Amino acid sequence: MATNGISTSVSGPRDAQTAAKPNSFSRKGFKITTQKLPILKAGPIEVMTNKLGITPPEMIFGDNFVTIEHAASGWGITFNAFDALDRVDKTGATRLQVAYSKEWQKSRENTHEGIKEIVRPFDWSYSTDYKGTLYPTAKQFEPSTVPIPIELLKRPDPILFFDDVMLYEDELADNGVSMLSCKIRVMPERLLLLSRFFMRLDNVVFRLRDTRVYIDFDKLEVIREYQARELGYEEVRQFTGSRSFRVASRTFSDFAPATFPKSSSESKLRPSHPVSISRWQCDSLHSFLTLRRAYSQTSRFNSRIAQSLVSRSRNTTETYVSYGLTQKLFEACSAQADYRIPQAAQKGAEIPKTASGEDLGVGEGWWYNNLGLLPTFSTWSQVTFLHMYLLTVRLRALPSAESVRTHSRHLFDHFSHNAEHRMAVLHGLSSRSIRNKYLKDLFIQWRGVLAAYDEGLAKGDAVLGAAVWRNIWKASPTGPDGKEIDWAKVACVVAYMRRVLVELSRLDEADLIFAVGQEYCGRPPIFGYKDVDEKMVRAR
Repeated sequence: MATNGISTSVSGPRDAQTAAKPNSFSRKGFKITTQKLPILKAGPIEVMTNKLGITPPEMIFGDNFVTIEHAASGWGITFNAFDALDRVDKTGATRLQVAYSKEWQKSRENTHEGIKEIVRPFDWSYSTDYKGTLYPTAKQFEPSTVPIPIELLKRPDPILFFDDVMLYEDELADNGVSMLSCKIRVMPERLLLLSRFFMRLDNVVFRLRDTRVYIDFDKLEVIREYQARELGYEEVRQFTGSRSFRVASRTFSDFAPATFPKSSSESKLRPSHPVSISRWQCDSLHSFLTLRRAYSQTSRFNSRIAQSLVSRSRNTTETYVSYGLTQKLFEACSAQADYRIPQAAQKGAEIPKTASGEDLGVGEGWWYNNLGLLPTFSTWSQVTFLHMYLLTVRLRALPSAESVRTHSRHLFDHFSHNAEHRMAVLHGLSSRSIRNKYLKDLFIQWRGVLAAYDEGLAKGDAVLGAAVWRNIWKASPTGPDGKEIDWAKVACVVAYMRRVLVELSRLDEADLIFAVGQEYCGRPPIFGYKDVDEKMVRAR
């Protein structure tokens, strides 16, 4: 996914013109075509706004569509975001009000009487009765009592083609969710398309509008069915019999761990940028880790009272110590390929772009100067992931499995907070919902990085080098300079990883925060290029 100058894709961002071709599938004279592209950029959104006469949703996939056509008869139907939004009420007659609107209006009384004259009202829930757009040459649908044959669809027929296409989504100013998506599945004798509009306005209403298109290939029969349902929020709550009822919606919090920020208020609980740890905290971390290591050797304790005291200390301070420890470790990981964008602080300044459309910053160090990587968000995230992985391998040696999980979770927490901070400050990504989608992509990538590098460590340097090439160099046959990739640089990164892992294995866990990013006991930091890395590649 790529937009607003940020790329969270391993293979890099692509514009609509250079993106992959639409998916097509043909069956018995019917051709099904789907296309899924990134969220529209500012230019196309402005054009759509002028044509529609209303402000589009936060996430508008204007280039996405699903089309079914029958060339022999000239019949066809398509589903797209523009036509769906064109069916939204633009008069404001069907506008909904949030749960606290009455209190808001009462507190302001007559202060907002002239708003309607300034701002054009419309249905801000983007509710639409869209049933698809027929081709001009297509025969129109006629009213019928023939239902869609559900029993035929229940058969365990093989699915020859399937796709799920999102058309638009909006979080209704953090008061719920509104979305329109389109799913299609093709079986040997028939197909079924479902276009679903779902809306949840918290503490007010649920709304569901489904359009189903069923086609029997042999009979050349097309049935379109439209259903609209609506129910009050309290009625749904009572029906489910749960006080804490909440319908699952396609937001970031449904896909990622609960440690990610789910709302703007919750994200303030933890810093979104690195914070230094005092010397007293470092001493406390060192003392606690030493105490826990001693506790793991239970044979040294002859007193049950001593064991009980240490156990209580571990349980009550584990989370605090883990959060502080991993914060310091993350700072060392993030600093390896750090970058800045001077234009971000200059009003009206244009940020330079890479050939693929990413915001281009300024960075220094081995990863940029020697390896020739570009100082972008994607480079920073992948290099940071690499160092987080190296630490994760060392943390797996902790005596407690619960400690490993706690440390790993907090380590990625710090990454997600810092990444969101960069999106907002350096790249001007103000929409929280879009930032959350990027963070979801990064979480999925992190899981892939763990699997890819684990496989490389187990199977050898060739497999590890391939994983490095896919993630750091985005699986490109050429480098950022356009020349053929220098595989010696990939090998140098592999040697770097091997050397760092060896040095980390020799460290006691209590010394990790002191040795990875700074000089410790007269020795240089573990993270960072050393001459021995290149010598290992050159076999000198």
